[in-house]
Amino acid sequence: MAFVTLSAGQAAGLQPFGQHRTMQHGRARLAAGQQHQRRQRHQSTGTATASCRASASSDSKQAAQPAVSRGHLLKGSLMAAGGLMLAGVRVPAAGAVAEEAGSAAAIAATAPSAASATWSRVLMNTLSGCELAVSLYPTFSYDASGGGGSGSVRQGDDGLLHLTFDVATLNIPPINSQHASIIGIPVPPPLNIAIVPQRLEGTLDPATGQLDLEFLASFEFTAGSLYRAAPLTVATTLTTEASQGDQLSGTGHRLAADGRARLAGVARVPATEDRLLNSFLLLPSEALAVLSADLTFS
Repeated sequence: MAFVTLSAGQAAGLQPFGQHRTMQHGRARLAAGQQHQRRQRHQSTGTATASCRASASSDSKQAAQPAVSRGHLLKGSLMAAGGLMLAGVRVPAAGAVAEEAGSAAAIAATAPSAASATWSRVLMNTLSGCELAVSLYPTFSYDASGGGGSGSVRQGDDGLLHLTFDVATLNIPPINSQHASIIGIPVPPPLNIAIVPQRLEGTLDPATGQLDLEFLASFEFTAGSLYRAAPLTVATTLTTEASQGDQLSGTGHRLAADGRARLAGVARVPATEDRLLNSFLLLPSEALAVLSADLTFS
């Protein structure tokens, strides 16, 4: 076996080479460790980003959920309403429902209940603010305050209240200078038109306040002792609804919470045998009566 003897200088020359290899190895391990740490940080960041995205997506879905539910609810409501309309069921608007409810409440406060059998009498007082019209003449302003009458009340099987006024108690003020004017000018005396009721009866719907009364009366024209016409009989339906004729029309108001109602009626007035009266009133023609009244039940 041969031995190689190194001099001190040669041994010293080997030492730097070993140290260099050791330093290179340490740097490589340090770089590998740093690279590993960067990969871990990148993975952690990606995981956190994915988690945030998933959370945001979940929140977005949860936030969108109420909108979808409201949409489904609206769609279902529209489909239900459409089905009712196709079936012929009337779906009232909100304003109409409120109006009908208010009318029913008003009647409940003043008019007898449809289920009640204790109401048997009705008292009517005529008020100011009435109107009369005939033919092409301007409308008369008519103050009927102080008039009225009483009658009986009967509950019908149809749910309506049947009112029958006693004509012996009915008093309707005459059309004269004290109670009527035309375009602000009182009716000139001695003209006087007496109204003599012959029938006043009809029905009241307690649920709505609609009142319809058949009115029959004779109108007696006089001009003092100078002129007296034959009685002129006029029949009409006084209603809280609309009354429409060929020339004239009027609209009433249903019974309100204070017991007041406005009745309107258009009547066809035929010609008479009195030529002077026909010429004066332009008969045959139409007449309109608008009567404000207060009703009390007992």
